[in-house]
Amino acid sequence: MRSKLLMIVALLLVTVSLALFAYPNISKEVVQKNNDEIIEHFDKTAEDIQDGDRGAALEDGVINEDGYLIDDSGQIVSDYPVVFQKDLDRLYEDSVTYNEALKERQDMDVDFSDAALDLTDYGIYDGIYGYVKAPAIDLNIPIYLGASDGNMAWGASHLMNTSLPLGKESANTVLAGHTGYFGMIVFDYIPSLSVGDTVSVTTYFDTLDYRVISKKEITETETNDLYIEKGKDLLTLITCARMGKARYEVVCERP
Repeated sequence: MRSKLLMIVALLLVTVSLALFAYPNISKEVVQKNNDEIIEHFDKTAEDIQDGDRGAALEDGVINEDGYLIDDSGQIVSDYPVVFQKDLDRLYEDSVTYNEALKERQDMDVDFSDAALDLTDYGIYDGIYGYVKAPAIDLNIPIYLGASDGNMAWGASHLMNTSLPLGKESANTVLAGHTGYFGMIVFDYIPSLSVGDTVSVTTYFDTLDYRVISKKEITETETNDLYIEKGKDLLTLITCARMGKARYEVVCERP
């Protein structure tokens, strides 16, 4: 009886060990599948931008409250909520204005969880400004505005008072992401990027290709590399290191 019980315990321990060993890979696949679907949704929405603006479309009965196109009977006729060109034009103009203000004064004594812009003001309700991709590490995740707990859990979070990615000089877009966060795979693999690797950012406006120029560990309070460098278009990726006691940083530049 005792030997049989020991055998059962041993089998349970082996099963648990195998599950724990497999969990990171399974988790990565599940999370990446979800991110791939979100990004596919973004790309399809970007390919099907509607004329006009959301307010007028809603008033005219072209869309419902959730942003889906509807027919005369109110039936949904689009696979995804749509966005409108006039709203995106305003978003671009306001993004430029935001970036220009940072060139005059870039204060890092702010709440990084705040969003640079409220995307709902532009008829965008999924919270996604774009996505960041790094083929060398199979990174392909959405970008949310503001490093709130929710945004950090699901994707790359744009830090308040750093540049929005518009492809212009004198800009530094800073994106933060978790490492080892309850099975979510966000920026866990950015330390594996090599100098020269490509990191791209896609928005409703453009796809921008950057090259990794440096990578290093920094203190948890260090902000020197978050600032704009005149004449350069930078992308800075940051994640936790040493169980949250430090940060790991990858700096990229657009040629």
